[in-house]
Amino acid sequence: MKCLDLVDLTKELAERAGCSLDAADKFVKIQDLYFDKVGVNVDPDAASLAPPEPAVVDDAEMIQYIVENAGMAESFVRRLADAEHAYMTEKGFINERGEVEPFVKGRNIK
Repeated sequence: MKCLDLVDLTKELAERAGCSLDAADKFVKIQDLYFDKVGVNVDPDAASLAPPEPAVVDDAEMIQYIVENAGMAESFVRRLADAEHAYMTEKGFINERGEVEPFVKGRNIK
């Protein structure tokens, strides 16, 4: 399973979007809260009788959530989201069909 290091992601977003590390980190943290809210974040080691239902991310809803909770302009959030999508695609977290492949994430993981 792939591992997404959120520290590396934050650095890449800052570079690609031309912003501060603090702004990119805030985006990543608020986005992660949104993922908690909609059921994207699951514990792969949690015992369950049934496989989790696939979570669906509504991009417009996610952007609005980040705008409202991070205090960032929508155009800036979209720029960060585009940079993240490009990074995730290049690193193989998003496949050629545009689907997110399963992965674990954390800070300073390799």
